[in-house]
Amino acid sequence: MNNSSPRPLRAPSRYPAAAILASLILGLLELAPHWAADPARAELYNAVGQLARYIASLTTPAPSLLRAGSDRAEMAYRLFLGGEALLIVSFIALLWWRIRPSPSRTALTGTLLLAAQFALALMLNSLAFHLILSMELAALFTLRRALAWLAVQVLLGAGMDFWVLTSASLHMNDQRIHITLAVLTSERFVQVLGFAFVYLMRQEQRMRVELAASNAQLRATQSLLGDTLRSAERMRIARDLHDAVGHHLTALNLHLDLAVRQADSQPAAPLATARELAKSLLSEVRSVVSAERRESDINVRQALRLLCGGIPSPAIELTMDSGVDACPAAAAHTLLCCVQEAITNTMRHAQAALLTIDIRYAGGGVHARIADDGKGSNGAPEGNGLAGMRERLAEHGGTLSTGSSAATSGRPAARPGHWLEFSLPFSGARA
Repeated sequence: MNNSSPRPLRAPSRYPAAAILASLILGLLELAPHWAADPARAELYNAVGQLARYIASLTTPAPSLLRAGSDRAEMAYRLFLGGEALLIVSFIALLWWRIRPSPSRTALTGTLLLAAQFALALMLNSLAFHLILSMELAALFTLRRALAWLAVQVLLGAGMDFWVLTSASLHMNDQRIHITLAVLTSERFVQVLGFAFVYLMRQEQRMRVELAASNAQLRATQSLLGDTLRSAERMRIARDLHDAVGHHLTALNLHLDLAVRQADSQPAAPLATARELAKSLLSEVRSVVSAERRESDINVRQALRLLCGGIPSPAIELTMDSGVDACPAAAAHTLLCCVQEAITNTMRHAQAALLTIDIRYAGGGVHARIADDGKGSNGAPEGNGLAGMRERLAEHGGTLSTGSSAATSGRPAARPGHWLEFSLPFSGARA
């Protein structure tokens, strides 16, 4: 009979949707001032605006004494609005494609998507989208790689600011140029602050996940330890009953039998009654001892549920059959340690959304398969965790095998990930 734990909610799936919603709101706020502005006074101070002015100059007559040039300003304004809207929609689409969970996406694809976002943010030259991009860097990459990308972003953004100011200098006076330069410079500091804010949030979230995982491991270990202590106490009581009370009752029965045989004729009724009561009491003591020994199994099922249920991310699907209940104490400890190590490796390295754990009773022991939908091992050597797991299993006559979905199939898999299987004989654990 299978026993599956319910799948927890995937809390990280909320963040891509929240990022897209925030980007849409910022995009509307970016376009709103331009929509409300007068075409003749609209500030087209970015690459899109400069391109719009250039195209309008090619398709409309130049201002003269008879023509004020309002048609050129109107066309540049409309081209600017259309171009900005198109770039904003494209940026949000690329952002969604980049941050949504997709195990099949390669590193090259992710880099190309990020480079395209860089180009769009530079063309828009908007604080909002530069800030979104810097926050995306802090959320997705390691600190060293994210800082490298951020440095490139800031340098390219400063270069774009210089080019825009140089190109727009004909349309601005000196005071306006100085104000615009100050605003653009402050925007770069805001980018860095946004990056730092998201990185600190990411660290805080990682610490909360690790704390929850440590708490789950502690609760599972306490449950297993409590069962072990109760089992040891029951075994001690059973041995005491057998060694002390059982031996005395056996001696009492022997003496009563001898007294009955030594009686001259029919034994007295109280003597016969005492003999029967002694035999009945000895039988009950043996029954109690046997029952205590039978109830000394470890509830490893409860310990595994506590362990998996306390992990916030990734989502864990735990399946066990009834044969796991017969797990002896030594095997239960090894099983819990192996599952715990597999969960820890997945949390640290796999970047997975789902982890499945299937534990079955087979051939006088348990057979477990643990698989995730993360990025896979990519040929990385085994670490100390897997080496320790092999050593634990080998002490009980068990084996461990690992692999990657992509490596097993010989081609890129739709859901690449890492898996491991191990066997743990109960007989070896009892030895």
